[in-house]
Amino acid sequence: MLSFLEYGSGPPVILLHGLLGSKLNMAGAARVLSDHHHALAIDLRNHGDSFHHNSMNYRIMAADIGGFMDDNDLDTASLVGHSMGGKCAMQYALSFPDRVDKLVVVDIGPGEYIDPSWTKYLKAMLSIDISTLTSRQEADERLKKEITSKIYRQFLLSNLVSDENGSYCWRPNLTAIMAARHDIGAQVTGPVSYIDTLFVKGSESDYIQEKDQAAIDQLFPQAHLISVAGCGHLVHIEARERFNQLLHDFL
Repeated sequence: MLSFLEYGSGPPVILLHGLLGSKLNMAGAARVLSDHHHALAIDLRNHGDSFHHNSMNYRIMAADIGGFMDDNDLDTASLVGHSMGGKCAMQYALSFPDRVDKLVVVDIGPGEYIDPSWTKYLKAMLSIDISTLTSRQEADERLKKEITSKIYRQFLLSNLVSDENGSYCWRPNLTAIMAARHDIGAQVTGPVSYIDTLFVKGSESDYIQEKDQAAIDQLFPQAHLISVAGCGHLVHIEARERFNQLLHDFL
């Protein structure tokens, strides 16, 4: 079962986080959408409070989305996905277009993209001896040796949780995610989708490049692209108000 948060009522919208994210990253957007939609922010497999499994690729995760929709009696829904979640959303839309009303893909294209930074982040997280941690600040200091960006450290540390005894653990299945990193970077495939689609990119991000436009046009001929000025890959965090307005206007 996939863990999720839900808000509001109306046409359903499913929000999918990116690599090492969680439903909490998309909860703000879900609450904004809840004025006119039934918004559901979910934890993908090996993330957040959802189940752990060694297998992890886009066809498998697309099947998870289909199962989630079935479990919650959703015949159709709009999908909003950031990065890895965007590829999950694209794969589901290409495989089951009759179940997707609208599609929003945030700062990722359909092609192969392997960012070495994320391998570095995973290695940094795995290198921390969790059993010796006494505070989140200590974890931040250890990550700082490899990761200089404060916003990314805060993003990664959102996955660090403690129990009632003060013991810490990583919520995601870091080992499985590391093993699947090439599958996570793989391209999505399928027949042409004529779903009304919006791609949103950060102007300072290189996750969607000019060369990706051909693949977008081929797979999603109804798509249009909006660049959000002054932000990088974490568009929904760095430009929260602008991002939420784009979702509101499109959906």
